[in-house]
Amino acid sequence: MQTLRNVGMDTGRLTDEEILYIDNRVVETVRPLLVGRQLFPIFTLPNAGILKVRGYKRTDRAAARISLYGSDGGPKDRSQKTAFDIIVPVIDAEFEIPWRDLEATRAMGVPIDTQEAENAARQVAEEEDEFLITGEHTNFRALGVEGLATATGRNTSVGGDWSANAFTYVNNAIGELETDGHYGPYALLIKPSWWRQITGAFVTNTATTIAEKVAQLCNYGVFKTDSLYESDGTTHNALVVEPSQENFELVVGRDTEVKKSYDKNGNLEAVVREVLAPRIKRPTSICEITGLT
Repeated sequence: MQTLRNVGMDTGRLTDEEILYIDNRVVETVRPLLVGRQLFPIFTLPNAGILKVRGYKRTDRAAARISLYGSDGGPKDRSQKTAFDIIVPVIDAEFEIPWRDLEATRAMGVPIDTQEAENAARQVAEEEDEFLITGEHTNFRALGVEGLATATGRNTSVGGDWSANAFTYVNNAIGELETDGHYGPYALLIKPSWWRQITGAFVTNTATTIAEKVAQLCNYGVFKTDSLYESDGTTHNALVVEPSQENFELVVGRDTEVKKSYDKNGNLEAVVREVLAPRIKRPTSICEITGLT
């Protein structure tokens, strides 16, 4: 019986080892780039064929009552649920490995050049993060799906001079979340350029940087991301959110995969793809700080 490697060389097709190598390189490229997945709990759909899913935006019910004998039999308070549907799209990017490149790498005894596969994976990862963190905005079409920064009903808090008042702005945003019953832990999403402004700035008469003080408020973590935009495509904002499956989740029909086929000449044609969408159930768990300068 021929080995897998010899079978691959005879047929011009990838061996199992080569397929696994490409898949691993794609995963290793994608994983460090994904900020949104560190915030969004995952809800898995039965299959990738589901084009639309329903969600419910919830408002909190009234407080419980204290009485001598319990409920008086009056009207029962319930959380208000507003149904909405979201499209679950495909995010993909194609790449190709020519058969001659494959033959050359085998002859030299070196691993397959996976640069094109990694570039495709990087494009998918960047698209996914902007999809989850911002959602559709002026310069980014996403079939009308809202992300954290564009969710209808989110809280907003006005900012200004970020380098001087970052702690105040984040603290104010947390105050908005607490007013709506969100008590943390909190995560801050911020553009790297805004974050750098406060890493070297110190709180007056202390050895503590403003960045360290802000991080103490955001005990879920500080996430630096270039995928955060305002709805008009500008970048003068930051987000404070309370990550929780009750608040928002990532609906996944198909996780990142590499789909492979061969053209008539034996070149490998492949696509990195995934099927997913953000589902924001309690937009009050998000506070956007606007107007940063």
